[in-house]
Formats: sequence, C-alpha cells, structure tokens
Amino acid sequence: MHDHRDDRRRSRTVTPRVLLAVALSAFLVLIGTTPASAHAALTSSDPADGATVAADLERVTLTFSEAPLAGLEAGLRIEVRDDGGTDESSGAVAVDGTSMSKAVSLSPGPHTLVWRYVSPDGHPIEGQLAFWVETAASPTVPPTTTSPTAAPTSSLEPTAAAAGAAPNTGAGTHAHGHGGPALLFGVVGILAVLVIGAVVLRIRRGADARTEG
Repeated sequence: MHDHRDDRRRSRTVTPRVLLAVALSAFLVLIGTTPASAHAALTSSDPADGATVAADLERVTLTFSEAPLAGLEAGLRIEVRDDGGTDESSGAVAVDGTSMSKAVSLSPGPHTLVWRYVSPDGHPIEGQLAFWVETAASPTVPPTTTSPTAAPTSSLEPTAAAAGAAPNTGAGTHAHGHGGPALLFGVVGILAVLVIGAVVLRIRRGADARTEG
C-alpha cells in the first residue's frame, strides 16, 4: 500500500529547493546585466574622430550618454598629445552635465585625444580619438601704397613755382622803381649843359664886344 505521507514530505522538500534555484538564477542574471546597462558611452566629441580643425581651437569637449559619478570628478582625464607625445592640454577637466572639456593650445599636425570617464555605477571607461590640426595662416602684410607720398609731391610744385615767381616780381618792381630817378637825372643833366653852354656863349660875346670897342 502506497504511503501518501511520503509523497507530501518529498513535495515539501523539493519545492523550497526549486524556489531557491530560481531565485539564485534571477539574482545572477540581475547582477550580470545591471552594471552593463549602467555604463555610460561616448555620444559625441569636438573635435570629432578623424576631423581636421583650425589651430586656434581653445577647448576639446566630450559628451556622454550619462553624467559622471558624482564625487569622482578627480577620476576624469583628458590628454591631447601631439605627434611627439607631448600633452598640449592645460588646466582641470570641466564638467557640464553629461559633457567634460579641457583647454588646449595646439600645434600643427596629428593629435591624439585620450580620455577616461567614470560611469554612474562607478565603472571607469576609457577611449581615444585622432584628429589633425591645420597650420596657422601667416599674417597678411598690407601692400605699401605710394599715392599718399605722391600727393604731397604734386602739392609742392605750385609752391615751388610761386617761390620762383616771387623773386621775378620783386626784380621787376625794383628795376621799374629805379627807372624814374634815372630819367629825372638825365633831364636835369641836359638842362644843366644847356645853361652852362648859354652862359659860356654869353661870356664870349661880352669879351668880343669889349675887344671891338
């Protein structure tokens, strides 16, 4: 005869074991997927990977899907290395929402941006991207204009002509001024000669009259 009491004892023993196994499996699945889903990811960057930028770029910026873990900002890192491995970034990493940025002073040529970020779950993620910096344009020297120099030269010509004309006018005036007295002296001289001639003639006539008498 079958004992139903043994079946009930077995069912009571098996059920807790099955429930424990199911709960353990669910827990393992949960802890295995939750951290992965909480990891932040890089969504955009300035400059973008493979981009060519101007030499006057002042900051590089990385934007992520989630904000970094609060209190672990010291774990954030940005380095911008030139072709020789020199880090051309400066100052501290600045955080603004889901973005972090850093000041740079870039030389021409290839560069590599290396970054480190801390996800909200505390898991650090790292990556890098490459970009190229253009050679800075040489300053344009304005051409030398000669028109301002030519203008004073042309303006000096009337002045020189006027300066040359002034002595001529003065000389003409001076010559004309002396013409009047010279003419006067000539007339006076002629009159003096006539008077003297008349006096001499009269004296001679007087002498001849006395001789005849």
